[in-house]
Amino acid sequence: MICYKATLKLDKPLPTEEKDKYSRNDYSKEAVERINEAIDKINSKYVGKRCCFICGDTRNKLSFGIVVSDGSRAEDIISGFSKDAGLSGKIESEEIMVKSICTLNRYSGTTFRFDDDYLDVFSMDAFNSHRITPTERLAKSYNYADIKKAAQLGLYDESFIPETERISKPSVIENAKGHPVHYIIRASESMKICDRLIDTLYKANRLGSHRYTILNMDYIRASADSEGVFAAAQGGTVVIDLSDLSREDSGAAISNVLNTEMFELIKDNKHRSLVIFTMPNELESKVGMIKNALPEITFVEITERLAFNNDAKKLLRSYCRRDKVKADKELLSYVTKDKGYYSKDLKTLYDIWYSNALKTSIYPQYSDFKKSAELEKDEKPKGSAYDRLQEMIGLESVKKIIDQAINYSRLHKALADRGMPNAKRVMHMVFTGNPGTAKTTVARLFAQILKDNGVLSVGELVECGRSDLVGQFVGWTAVQVKAMFRKAKGSVLFIDEAYSLVDHHRSSFGDEAINTIVQEMENHREDMVVIFAGYPKEMKEFIDRNPGLRSRISFYVDFPNYNTDELVKITKLIAKDNGYKLADDVDDSLVPIFDKALESDDFGNGRFARNLVEQAQLAQAARLSMCEFDKLTGDDIVTLTGDDFTQIETDIKENNSKPVQRRIGFAG
Repeated sequence: MICYKATLKLDKPLPTEEKDKYSRNDYSKEAVERINEAIDKINSKYVGKRCCFICGDTRNKLSFGIVVSDGSRAEDIISGFSKDAGLSGKIESEEIMVKSICTLNRYSGTTFRFDDDYLDVFSMDAFNSHRITPTERLAKSYNYADIKKAAQLGLYDESFIPETERISKPSVIENAKGHPVHYIIRASESMKICDRLIDTLYKANRLGSHRYTILNMDYIRASADSEGVFAAAQGGTVVIDLSDLSREDSGAAISNVLNTEMFELIKDNKHRSLVIFTMPNELESKVGMIKNALPEITFVEITERLAFNNDAKKLLRSYCRRDKVKADKELLSYVTKDKGYYSKDLKTLYDIWYSNALKTSIYPQYSDFKKSAELEKDEKPKGSAYDRLQEMIGLESVKKIIDQAINYSRLHKALADRGMPNAKRVMHMVFTGNPGTAKTTVARLFAQILKDNGVLSVGELVECGRSDLVGQFVGWTAVQVKAMFRKAKGSVLFIDEAYSLVDHHRSSFGDEAINTIVQEMENHREDMVVIFAGYPKEMKEFIDRNPGLRSRISFYVDFPNYNTDELVKITKLIAKDNGYKLADDVDDSLVPIFDKALESDDFGNGRFARNLVEQAQLAQAARLSMCEFDKLTGDDIVTLTGDDFTQIETDIKENNSKPVQRRIGFAG
């Protein structure tokens, strides 16, 4: 069904009665009768297919409301009317919404008659109610260059542009009816994509109308007239908007919206009305559910990709070219290495920078008034935990990424505090590294740092593994995962050896755990950080085979093995923390041990250094037991010597060979 408002600008004014020549509506009876008969002819001949009524009149112009369901053009209908009524003039028309037709009919004050029964046969009750009504929009008209540029800036070009090319190819059968595919749009600005998609389909004669009706969750939950919406959408589009689901516990919420009745309506109308599902990026898990419920329908997915590194910077430069400003180092520094950004995230960062640019480089006379939600880059994160992190030996690349993450989180908290749109931070991380590379220690400090800087409310580290998340029986896993997330609210949830959740357990409870984790990560992203930790190779495989999980990871932190010099320093620090001193000859003993250990496949890094100190303490005790206790000084008791370390037995494997046994006389 398509609705129009049309006007006929008359070549000659309508004749009036001689006695009331200057009266606005006192047309001659003959003219009124001819016009009424011409209108009645259209309505009676095409009942349920065409409806036309005059909604406004002057001597020089007639205004019409028109509804068609047979694909007729408004200009052709008014042209036929003009001929029958003995009138001529210039015809103009525009598509309008159903609500507008209802309003034109309800409030039109005209001399000419109209039988509402002709309009009532069209499905308008859903739009002409005092209760909740669906939202209607008319797609704008775009040229291809605008569509392509918007797709590139919106990061959905890789899926949208190929579809526009398919749409542009005509059908083999001229004027074919029905829709070969329907659509699922998952992006930051899905409605803007929807608008451009509908215009593209309209211009390719795949749609008869620019109008689309949006069914959101509130409308469907109100048990409103969805059937009437689909009936009125013939030749047009029904958009089912799932954007509100991002703020809800998805299980029950989506079943309330996408129930059996809704799916049956979609199936029954699949060739008469185009259906487009729109949703935010984080709801990709619902795509499979929709497809499984509607196997008779082929869906084309239009999705927004993530921009990384230079790709993200390129987008920021595009915004600058659009606004005719020059990108600087400050703007480009907002892009964190190896972090993925959606278009809305980059737009938020750009808006912050541009707000400052307006007050500095564009209008320098206001530079003294510069205000920004951006945190000062030189401002050091506060708290003793941050100081301890900086004091840790080595880990320079780790500290750099953690600094970026802290600045990012503080920036977005400042944005949220100032009411900035889309200021939701996503801080979830992956820690990769061998055992003993300080992953857990850094995670614990990171949690406290975020607490100290007002990002997290509790700031504890909650550690868990497969046994804490995967239940033994059906239905237990989701409950356990949600309980763990509740426990970690306001803190950091540290999932060690995360790949064990699904390793060798595909389509098992482990998969249920991952799906629930992905859902909970989204639900709790405002006051929680999830860190997945494990060996580098296994973690990469784990993340790569879980696209939903991958899209929610903001930072990847690789913990490298320590070198020999760092391990010597760590050993000295551990000994100091345990109340011991190291003799001057200890370095000569430690260096060859660590050099050999670094060649081993199962080397334990800092953990290995701690074990060395503990073993050296045992060796020292054995050594001192051979001495006369009365002659031992305080320094003797707290000093570890080089010999204490050379007495240690280490099980160091060389290139997967058998352990090399090193024992130099614990006992005589």
